[in-house]
Amino acid sequence: MKTAGQARASSGAKHPTLEHSDWALLAAFVVVAVLGSLTHCLMVHDGAVILGAVWLGDAWDLYLNQIAARSVSTFVLFGPAWALRSAVPLSSDGFLTSAHALYFLVPLGFWFFIRRVEPNAAFSRLYLAIALAFVFFPSELIVGIGLWMIWAALIARPDCTTGQLIISTVILGALMVFTHPATMLMTAAYLLLGAALAASGRHFPKPTLLAAGAMTALLLAGYLITSRLLPTTNPTIIRALAENQFDFVNPWWMLATLGRSPVLPALWLLLVAPGASAARLRWRLSPAAVVCIFGLGLWFAANGVTQVTWIYVRHFGVYALVLALALAIVDPPMWSRVAPRALTSFATIMAVAAISYSVDLTLLDRYIASRTPDHALEDAETLTPPWPPPRQAPTARRILFKWTAGPDYVRDVVVPDYDWYLLTLAFQSFFLSQRTAILYHSISDAGWVPYECPPVRRALAAARDQGDARFLQFVLAHHYCTP
Repeated sequence: MKTAGQARASSGAKHPTLEHSDWALLAAFVVVAVLGSLTHCLMVHDGAVILGAVWLGDAWDLYLNQIAARSVSTFVLFGPAWALRSAVPLSSDGFLTSAHALYFLVPLGFWFFIRRVEPNAAFSRLYLAIALAFVFFPSELIVGIGLWMIWAALIARPDCTTGQLIISTVILGALMVFTHPATMLMTAAYLLLGAALAASGRHFPKPTLLAAGAMTALLLAGYLITSRLLPTTNPTIIRALAENQFDFVNPWWMLATLGRSPVLPALWLLLVAPGASAARLRWRLSPAAVVCIFGLGLWFAANGVTQVTWIYVRHFGVYALVLALALAIVDPPMWSRVAPRALTSFATIMAVAAISYSVDLTLLDRYIASRTPDHALEDAETLTPPWPPPRQAPTARRILFKWTAGPDYVRDVVVPDYDWYLLTLAFQSFFLSQRTAILYHSISDAGWVPYECPPVRRALAAARDQGDARFLQFVLAHHYCTP
């Protein structure tokens, strides 16, 4: 039998062989990536604006410079699609499918790299699990967490020298500054959890605590500097950032996100449960409890998932991941023994959720295509029969069993739930019609108007063809850009 020191040393061994839970997570990711690419899942929220900018011209000038402080994330996630658009003459539909496929390759790339450097399998498995939950919404945290996991894996290696720890913290910290501020909160939480575990007599590497303290300070300084040097000039983006600035620290809001999408607490419990056993906490989930959570998670994945599930997933999810990892590295061999059931359950829930979500997206696309007039520009509010009303407050039926939440599921449930961004309808109809028509909602600067008019005029002057020029003219004429 190995001593505790031998077990910790062995945790730094290579583990190239994929095990059952790895295959389950990869299989679920393939389901998510294939369905997400085929349904163009990013076109119902921020992704429509970003991919629209990539298609229409200079994506940096049109939009990405407004979020320059997160440029590492945006370039990693959408830079390949931008390069493809510039190099290959694709149809608009081919571009969207290819752009989605390239987007989904990013988490796989991080997963592959984490496996190369991690001291034990917890890092790559937890990253792939969290990526499954995050990837339906183009959050900068997909890249931010990938870099954070690489850093956490490197500093946890038994053979990591002081010089390597300093270099990895400085280099990866500098990159993380340009991803998302939540990585600073993750690092601070990791430091506090690690200190609490060490104080309770559990094993937590001291170099990890020192590195986490340094990284927290570096990220805080970096975000303070970039917020001053790289501010956005779009007033609607400034307002949106101000309105949402406490979403990652407001406990009432984070709890509300769990109630709005009950599949999320099931996922987070499954993510944390193996670590609770590995750290030998008093609170642990029995095998029977894991089965019950799995059953509830499957139900809500099939019957309660909607667009807001993936928008809300970030706020609690980052802390669930940090807690899961901090507990896992207390005893990695124990974690590896108890984690497969929970991770396989997690992967299965995500695969079912992806199928349910893709059904909604397919129905939405069909509805939009059926209501978009041929070769015309049309305000959705003038259509007959009228366009479905805006999204209402969630009801118990909508959360528990969405399929019967309205007499006409598509009209009463899908369209209100997925059309709440309003401006994305113009992008969706433009691409669905092969750039021949635009069905849109009238918007005002009281909401989110992501483009600024001067860059749109520059893009119009350099438009590739009449179809793109028509859309850019629409943006200018219908107040889809700020002056």
